Amino acid sequence: MFRRFLRRVLPRREHLDARWYLRPFRALLHDPALWAVHRRGVTRALALGVFIAFLPITPLQLPLLAAVTIWWRVNLPVAVVAVFVNNPLTLVQMYYLNYRVGTWLLGREPVGFPDSVSLRLMIEQLARIGAPLFLGALVVGSLAAALAYGVLNGLWRIALLWRFRRRGRRQRERLERL
Repeated sequence: MFRRFLRRVLPRREHLDARWYLRPFRALLHDPALWAVHRRGVTRALALGVFIAFLPITPLQLPLLAAVTIWWRVNLPVAVVAVFVNNPLTLVQMYYLNYRVGTWLLGREPVGFPDSVSLRLMIEQLARIGAPLFLGALVVGSLAAALAYGVLNGLWRIALLWRFRRRGRRQRERLERL
């Protein structure tokens, strides 16, 4: 069920071979493990994509994701789709949650919003919020990745059991007809 759905919606390797901007990476993208649709590769790719989505390195998320995906040999399209949990609509909420979790873990008071914004003030604020933001990102990202992995793994197993039971029912019905 999930396998057929993923094969239908995810781009094929041959389709991406035609893209000019992926030509330098063509040798790396020919690994069959990056395109295989099986439970282990897909669940790990989802967890990896969700974890990297929570890291506050927005312009570097996709290059980091591609490198780790190729290194771990998990499904590349699923990981890329999963990293887009972090999008312009959710970016501020995710980073604020990371920051609040980080301040709570470090036992610090959250920094309030300034009345005016300047480049100097932003650099000073970044130095004060950097440690809680990254610590919170690691903790929240790990928890979200574990949750995504567990939920998808459980759903995949339920679908597999349902399919095996349905197959057994059909076989029993055929035997009864004979």
